[in-house]
Amino acid sequence: MTASKQGSGLDRRDFLKGFASAGIAAGFVGPGEVLAKAQSGPPAVPPGQFGRNLLPPPTISGPQSGEGYWAKVRKTFSLPNDYIHMNTGTTGSPPQFVVNNLAVYNLYKAEDPRDWGANLAADFPTLFPTSPSATGARQAQVAEVYGANPDEIVLSYNTTDACNLIFAGTPWKPGDRIVTTSFEHPALAGPIAWARDYHGVEVVIVDIPSNFTAAITVDEVLDWFESELSVPLDPANKQYLAISEIFYKNGVRMPIPELCALARHYGAYSIIDTAHGWGMLPIDCHAYGADFIAGAGHKWLCGGPGTGILYVRNSGTDPLPPFAMGNFFLYGNPFVAQSTWYESRAWNPSVYMQFRGESNTPALYAMTDSVSYFDQIGVIAIYDRGVALGNYLKGLIAAQWGPSALWVQENSDARFATALTSFNPFADKDNAAAYGAMNAAISAVNGALAAETPKIYIRSVTWRSSSAAPADDRVGFRISTHGVYNNYDEIDDVFDRLVYHINQSDLAQL
Repeated sequence: MTASKQGSGLDRRDFLKGFASAGIAAGFVGPGEVLAKAQSGPPAVPPGQFGRNLLPPPTISGPQSGEGYWAKVRKTFSLPNDYIHMNTGTTGSPPQFVVNNLAVYNLYKAEDPRDWGANLAADFPTLFPTSPSATGARQAQVAEVYGANPDEIVLSYNTTDACNLIFAGTPWKPGDRIVTTSFEHPALAGPIAWARDYHGVEVVIVDIPSNFTAAITVDEVLDWFESELSVPLDPANKQYLAISEIFYKNGVRMPIPELCALARHYGAYSIIDTAHGWGMLPIDCHAYGADFIAGAGHKWLCGGPGTGILYVRNSGTDPLPPFAMGNFFLYGNPFVAQSTWYESRAWNPSVYMQFRGESNTPALYAMTDSVSYFDQIGVIAIYDRGVALGNYLKGLIAAQWGPSALWVQENSDARFATALTSFNPFADKDNAAAYGAMNAAISAVNGALAAETPKIYIRSVTWRSSSAAPADDRVGFRISTHGVYNNYDEIDDVFDRLVYHINQSDLAQL
C-alpha cells in the first residue's frame, strides 16, 4: 500500500470508477485474491497440535508503518479468503492461538475437573500463571494493560452482564438522578429504565445530534451535560452520569475523562458503557476517572463470546460510590444480620464480584490471552490504525456523496475519533417520512453484500432523532474497521460494491 493511497485513496477511486460496476455485475472477486496473498504462509497453529498445547501470542516482526506488518497480523486470524468482516462492532474474530488455547483449557478441565488449573500450570508454567490465583493473574494482566489496580478488575461475560451487576448493587432511592443520552444501547438503557420504574429514579436524557459535524467541540459537548448535571439535587439523593463511551448508533466517541471530571464536580458518580472500547481504544481506567467501566470482550478485543471486562473503582482520593457488589454471592447470609458488608465498600471487587457461582473460566482465560496479543502489538498502534482505516473510508464517502452523508464527520479533535463509520447517502436522510424506505434500501444492500463472493458483513443502525421522537426515524450503514485484520484493499472493495448496490436503489442520493 503506497503512502499516497493511505492518505486519500481518491486517485485509485477515480481509476476504478470506470470498471467497478461491471466487475461486480460479472462476479468480480479480485479482492479475494488479494486476501489469499495476504494470508499465505504457514498456519499459526501447526497441524495435528491444535487444542493440545497452550500457545503464546504470535510475535510479529517488522515496522508497524508498513502494510506488510499488518498483513502478518492478519494471518494470525482464522477469517477465510472469501469473507470481508467489517462488523466487529457486533462481534469480533478471535486470533487462531486464542481459539487453540480455549480448546486446551476446556480439554484440561474435561480431563480433570478438580485439578485442571494445577495441571496446566505444571505443563505450561510460563503460559498459565497461578499467582495470586489463576484468575487473579489474569485480572492483574488486564489491569496492567488498561491502567487499573488488579483488585478493580472483574472478568465479566459481556457489557450487559456488567451493567446489570452495577445497577443491581447500587442502593437506588426515589429522587436519585441519572443523566444519560438518547443514543444508549439496551445494555445500559434497560437498567436505567429499571431504576426509574422500580426505584423512582429521575432520568434526564441529553439529546445527541444525529448529524455530528466536524464543527462540534469538546467544550460544546460538555455544555450539553453540564446544563443537566448542575441542576440542584436534594442532599439525601445521589446523581449518576450513565453514558456510552462510543455510541453504537453512529460511532462517535464521547470525551470521557472530561465528562467524568465534570460529573465529579457536581457530586455525580459515573457509569461508562465501553462496549466498543476494550480492544479498540487505549483506555486508562484511572486517567478516565470513572467509577464503573463496563465493556465487551467479544467485540474489538476479539476474545470470543460470553466475555467482558468490568472496572469498579476501588482507589483514589474521591469517595467511593455506595455499592453492594451486585452479584450478592459473597455478600452475606441469613444467619447473620446485618451482613458484614452492609453499606460497606471495604471489600475487593476482583474477588467479591468475580466469583458468582460456577464461572466459564476457560472462555475468560482465552479472552485475556487476546489481551496479551493486543498488548504485544500495542493498543495505541491498533487504535491508530483502526481510526486511519475509518478516516480513509470517511474520505471515500465524502468524495462520493459529500461530507453531509456522514452521520459523524471526521473531526480535527482526536478525542472524538473511533474505528466506526456511520453514513446515509440518500437525499432524505434527515426526513422522518422517508425512514421506512431508506431502512428497507439499506437492509437490501447489506443482504446483497453478504450474498456475494467474497461476502461482506456490515450492518445498519437506527435511532430516534431526539428523545421527543415517537420512534426511530434515522437510519444508516455502520462499518467497523478493525486495525488487526482489516486493510485498505478491503475498504476499496467494500466501497465499490456499496456504490454499485446503492445505485440500484430508486432513492435519490445526496
